[in-house]
Amino acid sequence: MIKDYRILLALAFAGFIFFAMSMHKALDQDFVDYQKDYYEQLGEEFPGAEIKQVNVKTPGSMMIDRCQSCHIGASNPQAAGFEEPLAFHPPIVPGAEKDPHDFAKMGCAVCHDGNGRALEIHDAHGEYHGWPAPLLAGPTAQANCNRCHAMEGGSLAGAELYEQGRSLFLEKACWGCHTIAGISTSSQAPELTDAGGKFTYEYLVESMVEPSANVKNSKMPKFDWVHEEETVAAIATYLKGQQKERLRSAESAPIGYIKPEARLARITEPSVEAGRSLFAGVPYEGSVAKGGCINCHAFRNSDGDLAGGNIGPELTWSIRNRGEEYVKQHIVNSRSHAPDSIMPTFKDYNEAELESLIKYLSTFDYKLNAKSEGEKLYETYCVACHGEELNGKGSVSAMLDPYPRNLSKYQFVVAYEDRFKNSILHGVDGTAMPAWKNVLSEKEIDTLIEFIKEKSLANAPRNFKRIDARLPKPGDPERLDYKGKGELLTAGDPAEGYEAFQKHCTSCHGKLANGKGPNAYLLEHPLPRNLISKEFLNQVSVTDERLYQSILLGVAGAPMPAFDHLSDQTILDIIAFIRSNTEESE
Repeated sequence: MIKDYRILLALAFAGFIFFAMSMHKALDQDFVDYQKDYYEQLGEEFPGAEIKQVNVKTPGSMMIDRCQSCHIGASNPQAAGFEEPLAFHPPIVPGAEKDPHDFAKMGCAVCHDGNGRALEIHDAHGEYHGWPAPLLAGPTAQANCNRCHAMEGGSLAGAELYEQGRSLFLEKACWGCHTIAGISTSSQAPELTDAGGKFTYEYLVESMVEPSANVKNSKMPKFDWVHEEETVAAIATYLKGQQKERLRSAESAPIGYIKPEARLARITEPSVEAGRSLFAGVPYEGSVAKGGCINCHAFRNSDGDLAGGNIGPELTWSIRNRGEEYVKQHIVNSRSHAPDSIMPTFKDYNEAELESLIKYLSTFDYKLNAKSEGEKLYETYCVACHGEELNGKGSVSAMLDPYPRNLSKYQFVVAYEDRFKNSILHGVDGTAMPAWKNVLSEKEIDTLIEFIKEKSLANAPRNFKRIDARLPKPGDPERLDYKGKGELLTAGDPAEGYEAFQKHCTSCHGKLANGKGPNAYLLEHPLPRNLISKEFLNQVSVTDERLYQSILLGVAGAPMPAFDHLSDQTILDIIAFIRSNTEESE
């Protein structure tokens, strides 16, 4: 019995010591010194240390806010000249005689994040690994106006940076790839409706400035405007404000709920000026318009000077190369023409907005002098995709799928010279290569080809000569299947072709024949062809004989090797399989 009392006494004593140490630690923290300094500067007697706590009701719990234990002068105008953290907080609403924000009711963390429960500076500011909401200081705190105010479409006094970010999100065409509920519906890139709830402000900034910093295989382009600190800060503030959990009722919002009037412009009458506004992503008739093509695409003015982004193909010739209907369809759904296109789908545009863009693009009329030399022709019309060294690695090539053709291989250029000219004249469906017949004369195209041949000559192998191989016809007694059983050839069998394709072709072209096999991205440019693209395979120039020669002899200047060890019957079966895929996808 005595031993039990001793144990209880020891535990009680230990508990008292622990309590005393806790109290000592609490009263020995920075906020105590701050409070002493505060009352000393006011010329008042220090009443004793006090943990100043505000309880803010949230939809799911109670937010504990002890920030004013240090920021003790936040609500006192007499502390206007004090240094932080004792200083008076200026009005959140600029120019307001009486700020409606009552810090005694709402605290600090509602706007500034951080860890409101903590009393030690480092912890209170959330400056440690893993804390989801580090302190937002200065204008970036406008991200949290969204917690109490409806910010879907109007201006709110004191939230200028947030509003600027919202306008830039539209102007810079971020909405084309990313969904934010109520703003956009794209599924091209990760949804950002809850970006602020998932990511820190610093993470959002880093993801814009260096897209591959957090996601190594990110397809997000690195835009020119990421070097503009104000632009990045505004967009990051807007994205940080996208949070699903908000204080949005009269009962839970500390200062009430205000819903501004939405002001997102929609064009109802097509015009060149409306198209110019959409293309540039700038306000139209005083309101924000969803656009921003110029962030990815460049164009030339009447003097030939380039303006715009360096991510997608130049649009100076788009209407002349493609035609109005093609361009309109491509804006709405680029994959209807190029199955692997990464261009966003702008299906939210109405007919008047599409017509406005077409009208504006139709005003681009720049053309080189007809007597221009081959090098000048190449620099103007080809270099952005095919590169200065003809290697298919131009400034916009990384964002094109399939990549532009490598023209630095002399054997490719001379082996397919007739096809080469046809591709320039009529384009290559299913790719970014347009038809140039409405922009360039045949003489200019011949001049261009001669320049490319001369420039690629430095890479020419010795004694290169293209072998001519005709497509065998089923039943032709002169083309027996000698590599098989010496029998007459029959029409290709898609089922047999599927088996042969899986055995010989999938490492590069993939099991689905989409050009994305396991070895595809380890190969030298150009990458394997997408063989389920009906746009490419249904071209008049893509004949069965062309496919036969490509399989039998390989493709000169490309990673495609010769499969001359295959029998003619096997090659015909593979061609039949490829054609059947295209028929099924129609």
